[in-house]
Amino acid sequence: MKLLLERAGDEPEILVKLMEDAMWDQWARTGGIAPMGRLGEAAVALSTVQYLGIPGWAEDLERYQDLLENLLATSAMATSPPHPATVPDSPLDSGCPAR
Repeated sequence: MKLLLERAGDEPEILVKLMEDAMWDQWARTGGIAPMGRLGEAAVALSTVQYLGIPGWAEDLERYQDLLENLLATSAMATSPPHPATVPDSPLDSGCPAR
């Protein structure tokens, strides 16, 4: 979540997709985004235990985590440099004389 929120400035559609999901209200907005460290981990654990009593919540959380991972992978692919094998060779690299 943290990485996606950091990238949302450059890619505002990330935040739109996150906020469109019902899990945004249940997990991020209502539960708050937990701080780093033991207190944050305890807050997430307590929130998770609380919500596990709601039928279907675990499946919704799994689906939302898949959404987060897909958005992160898509965003990472868009911001990472291309693999060297996909970059066309320049005429200087191939030994052809430059025009």
